Amino acid sequence: MVKNAFLVQIGRLKELDKTPTEYQLPKSVMKWVALGLVLSSSVVIAISIFSGVTLSDLAKLGYLTFGFVAAVTAVKLPVQVLRFKVVTNGLAGDPKPNLSGLALARIASEFVSQSTPVTTMGVFIRTSWLSGKGVEGGKALWIGYFEVLMEVYVGGGLALIAAVYALSRGAVALGSTIALVAAILLTGYTVFFIIPALKFIKVPHRLFSIASFLVGGPRATALYLRAVVGSLNFSLSAREILTRKTLPVMVEAIGLTILEDLLAGTALWLVLNSAGLKIDPFSSTLAVYAVVAIASIPVSIGGAGITELTMQAYLTSVYGFSSWASIVLWRIATYQVLLAITGVVFLIFVRRATKPTSKAEQKP
Repeated sequence: MVKNAFLVQIGRLKELDKTPTEYQLPKSVMKWVALGLVLSSSVVIAISIFSGVTLSDLAKLGYLTFGFVAAVTAVKLPVQVLRFKVVTNGLAGDPKPNLSGLALARIASEFVSQSTPVTTMGVFIRTSWLSGKGVEGGKALWIGYFEVLMEVYVGGGLALIAAVYALSRGAVALGSTIALVAAILLTGYTVFFIIPALKFIKVPHRLFSIASFLVGGPRATALYLRAVVGSLNFSLSAREILTRKTLPVMVEAIGLTILEDLLAGTALWLVLNSAGLKIDPFSSTLAVYAVVAIASIPVSIGGAGITELTMQAYLTSVYGFSSWASIVLWRIATYQVLLAITGVVFLIFVRRATKPTSKAEQKP
């Protein structure tokens, strides 16, 4: 009898999990974003001061160079939007969700990713948006993380190639560090996603016993059942990626991720060529993702400080080239400008997302 009641509750929660929910942005996210903007900007200013970079040094690299780099970086945003659309259409199932506002949600999530300590924070913005469009909770989370998975695999592969190249140039310490971090990232994400695909996630019932003392029996039961349904949906969605029908989605997502990475490499290539280091765009792409691998360690907001120092170390160790001015210009054009663009979109997204709630609160 208890088992039957339990199954009935799961059935009800499955229906609840399929119903659209209004998006609510946690206030803590806003605080992290504000803090991220202040700290990341402060780091760039501090590095410029301590390295002796002046405005005239940046001007020597050319305003046109800065404009081109910023433009190339901005092109990454529509590529990300297209990839998110491809993944959502391919994995959401039937009926297809209404994708109006998709570009706004994806770009807003990029702002959150770039202005908080963990770059995967934007996943929760996309997950909440998808849930509001009627996508099941577990599947919505899987779609959000699928993008991250593609970025990690492609970026991690480039980082491993960069590590091998650095080792071949005699940069043993740096190359070994890049290889180690990239290997940990690839292994960690593989374990986190492949295990749910091969074996259903089980939520320990002991958590229910603990929660019942903290929040009460009925509420703890509801939370536990929701966790069971969410984990079940997530596992089922994870299994779908191993089927042949999703292979075209994976190929398209990987292709768009490679394009995004090449755009990032092109941005650095433009700066380095202007500064006097003549390398090809693929080599600059390897440099970017060697740095991204190290900067993915969540010890600073947006990789501030780590990104600049690692890039300087890579260019010095591998190419014997040192130019703090080019690094500062590259960082401003590819990070600060990107924050400004996505920040405006984020504010529009928040205003639209919270407008229904505000109206509801005004009703007597």
